[in-house]
Amino acid sequence: MSRRHSIVNYLGLDIGTRRTGVAFANSEDGILFSLQTIAHTSVEELRMSVLLLIEEKQIDEVVIGLPLLLSGEAGSQAEIVQNFKELLLEEGISCSLLDERYTTSKSREIDKDAASACEILTVWLSRNRYNDC
Repeated sequence: MSRRHSIVNYLGLDIGTRRTGVAFANSEDGILFSLQTIAHTSVEELRMSVLLLIEEKQIDEVVIGLPLLLSGEAGSQAEIVQNFKELLLEEGISCSLLDERYTTSKSREIDKDAASACEILTVWLSRNRYNDC
């Protein structure tokens, strides 16, 4: 079976220092939805939670929001995200970063972390929809 006909499962992450928003989508139907936001007290706790999700959902690609400053430069949170990406790469997990400067939800009625993860994954999917053709 060629790659363009296989289903790819995606996990979107909006990494924070204490809470990380999570979204899931697959290439078959393009429908995405938020998963439970991960509360964590350390990078290791977050890593273990994400690895469990990757195994449970059979994730092929992790898309992580990169929180650049409005100037486009990387600040301290961007460095944390880049280091987390490296941890996943060391586990053999395919990861990509997406500039998340304009993905934060303005709604106060929903989980902002989950909404941001959904937006990160939405942008990623729309930008990469035709790359497998």
